[in-house]
Amino acid sequence: MKFIWKRTSVFIWLIVFGFVFPLQGVFAEDVAAAGKTEAAKPAAVTPEAPKPARSIVVTYFHNTMRCPTCHKIEEQSTQAVKFHFEKELLSGEVVFRVINVDEPANEHYNTDYQLYTKSLIVSELKDGKEVRWKNLEKIWELVRDEEEFDKYVQDEINDWLKE
Repeated sequence: MKFIWKRTSVFIWLIVFGFVFPLQGVFAEDVAAAGKTEAAKPAAVTPEAPKPARSIVVTYFHNTMRCPTCHKIEEQSTQAVKFHFEKELLSGEVVFRVINVDEPANEHYNTDYQLYTKSLIVSELKDGKEVRWKNLEKIWELVRDEEEFDKYVQDEINDWLKE
């Protein structure tokens, strides 16, 4: 009797893992495709808000290959900027971007900002031209302390906004 139960259990597991789980991917693809269809619809035309003459651009630069720490730096940077500067993001006074420097169109940033690793750069644009920039290098030291990381990014951006 035990032998039959073991064979039946194995057979059931093969069915579950062989047929049921692969179908989840099919359904997930259908859901993703449905979402893309919705996103592909043209948005309603709204007048653009006037762009400010001065803006602070915060950019997280990364490569295609990234470790968990690199992903964490991106996540914490994104959270800090979006949480503390929501009003400024909406007005265009602060801009947040994530850029992969491995893409051919973005390779120039490696020399523009002397990048040697994943980096968070704050730069100031006046009338569409970059006038200064800074690499927030302490992000690597603070990545394991979310509060200090958040405070560091917030303070640096606030300093730039005050000037």
